[in-house]
Amino acid sequence: MLTYFNNITNDISFLIFNTSSPYLILMSFLLGSIPFGLIISLLTGHGDIRNIGSGNIGATNVLRTGNKPLAALTLIADLTKGFGALYLNKILIAEIFNLDVMALQYSLVCIAVILGHMFSPWIRFKGGKGVATTAGVLIFISWPCFLLSGLIWILIVFASKKSSLGALSASVSAPIFLWSLKQINELNVSYETPKIFTPEIIAISIIMVLIWLKHQSNIKRIISRKESEI
Repeated sequence: MLTYFNNITNDISFLIFNTSSPYLILMSFLLGSIPFGLIISLLTGHGDIRNIGSGNIGATNVLRTGNKPLAALTLIADLTKGFGALYLNKILIAEIFNLDVMALQYSLVCIAVILGHMFSPWIRFKGGKGVATTAGVLIFISWPCFLLSGLIWILIVFASKKSSLGALSASVSAPIFLWSLKQINELNVSYETPKIFTPEIIAISIIMVLIWLKHQSNIKRIISRKESEI
């Protein structure tokens, strides 16, 4: 275990001091920081989405405007941020590094794009709760994990009518599914899922914690049974 963490430390040092990784991570943060929900609501004449419902800039709050296509567009835009940040890194530097180092780069990018979305410098370091952008990240890292976690979200929302409870449940399931899929790959079974690396599981676990921290007010309302339904 100590050897593994020493290798990770060496890889991080290599990425930071010997490559363009820091610039790509910053680029990913800035991409994540684009407040699409706010921009879309302003451009379509619905005003500042932060003055509606929960004040969040995500698709669920945009849905409270009563415009479902607008909410869907916000969802797609936020999802694309997560997938797009990773895909750009793949295009720009994937051929330079081995798979282990590239997985570490992807992991740092995952965290950067989510932090950008949650703490956008364009809106005083506030932002969304990261669920849709994390979905985009999962599509890139492991589409089976995306489908499984998405199923958890659908089942919980269908049963409870609460989007926040579905998001919290799905976020917990994601690192569990990733770890499980990694074990399946290592068993050399006939059906193989996309290769998953430990740093990616760690990154998704960190993102899960961030999502829960961003949902603190929702958690309090869920406990007190005051959370609004969709």
